[in-house]
Amino acid sequence: MQLRFFLFSFAFLASIALANDDKKAVLDFVASVNSTPITQALFDTTLKNAVARGAADTPELRQAVKEELINRELLIQEAKKDGLEKSPEFISQVDQFEQNLLLQLYIDEYFKKNPITDEQLKTEYERQKKLLGDTGGEVQYRLSQIVSAKQSESMLLLNRLQKGDSFTQLAREFSIDPVSKKEGGSIGWANTSQINAKLLQTIQLLNKNEYSKTPIQVGNAWVIVRLDDKRAAKIPSFEDSKNQLRQALVQQFLNDTLRRLRQNAKIVM
Repeated sequence: MQLRFFLFSFAFLASIALANDDKKAVLDFVASVNSTPITQALFDTTLKNAVARGAADTPELRQAVKEELINRELLIQEAKKDGLEKSPEFISQVDQFEQNLLLQLYIDEYFKKNPITDEQLKTEYERQKKLLGDTGGEVQYRLSQIVSAKQSESMLLLNRLQKGDSFTQLAREFSIDPVSKKEGGSIGWANTSQINAKLLQTIQLLNKNEYSKTPIQVGNAWVIVRLDDKRAAKIPSFEDSKNQLRQALVQQFLNDTLRRLRQNAKIVM
């Protein structure tokens, strides 16, 4: 209700997540490439991510993961020979991955300590029902989005979509919206009054399962939006709304936290 390469990429993200792991983990490795170890921890994380995406944990998959990590290490070593790890493009991308990862870990840790209760969901449901009121035959749209910080990044993702890459997978990997990215970019159903005017103009011209042909600037972000479905407006049941309600409460937590932090921060622009 509120808006907002397979193993290879898993391995890359996992390597960032494990960058600060205990150095003792290096002693436990599954292979080495030119004396550089591929740690058991990195292998386990990559395998876990592959299984979470629907792959079956088989000896064949485990061997494929190991081979992919070896191939990746060979390419990384070759890239380092050219000094690419010191390039501005690399540093910028690593910084963005690190920011996204830390933000997601911050959200997960908070809600691990403060789980959302059914009572909170019901309160939010009633609040949103009052806001919606009588929809009067208005159209609702079920949307997904990929949000980027830069137009150039959004254009690269759009190019990958046009080549046949999965919208859901790209959203999970690259979207900077921490709420919808966990859902593969899905933001659920929204009324026209809840959608940014620029996005709405594009959405109204899309057919079901089509996405915008150019990135749309919304504030400081660039959005690729997909129309998943549309219907005559109705207020969904509480049970059907739980996922969107959770997203709304997470977004509310982020908004409140940012408001508090900005009040106490020294920001120079």
